[in-house]
Amino acid sequence: MKRVSIILLYLIFSKTLLSQQVKVTRDVGFWGGVNIEKTISKEFKINLEQQVRLYTNATKFDEYIIDFGGKYTINKKFKLGADLRYSYDAKRWEDPENNFRYNLDLKFKQKLISKFKMYYRLRYQHEYNNLLSEDLSSNLSKSGIRNKVKIQYAANKKNELYFSVELFKLIQIFREPYFNKIRFYIGDNVNSERGRFNYSLGYEQEINTNDPLSFFFLKTIYTLKL
Repeated sequence: MKRVSIILLYLIFSKTLLSQQVKVTRDVGFWGGVNIEKTISKEFKINLEQQVRLYTNATKFDEYIIDFGGKYTINKKFKLGADLRYSYDAKRWEDPENNFRYNLDLKFKQKLISKFKMYYRLRYQHEYNNLLSEDLSSNLSKSGIRNKVKIQYAANKKNELYFSVELFKLIQIFREPYFNKIRFYIGDNVNSERGRFNYSLGYEQEINTNDPLSFFFLKTIYTLKL
């Protein structure tokens, strides 16, 4: 009887520990990438960006992204943007996915007091999960609406400090649209003769879900202008 009790206790604690390993609610990661930007005309630019994302204290591969897009300037305040994205998502607790996404952007810029500017971006995006997979049950798609506000301060000719907040709204089949995530950035755009370096600290919080993930990460993107 004593042996049976010990075995039962072992199984219970093992299951609890395994559950704790799977349901991670706090993590730290790193996002790094290179962006190549080309000016086609005064109003139109295109860019190609590659990015790698890590998680589990920046020790495990999370996602690889290739992003191709363009921006069209309407006037001094408004811009339009569009992007196509491929991503290999290793998935933290599920099978890996090869996903394709497109997004459409409307951007607004407004000068505030002194050296401050305000930027607003409204984005609609649609993602196709495992689009090329033969397993039709995994060929799901989802849409999202993202609202982003950024305040930028031109400290000098070299540094542009900023703070931003972005709210994500998820649209899926068989469920009412809901806010699923919020993301914050505090960072610095550093301009140099070789290009622009974007350094930032990010914080991402899942909402309206069980066991929401709180994710802190360091992000750095180098932009080369052609």
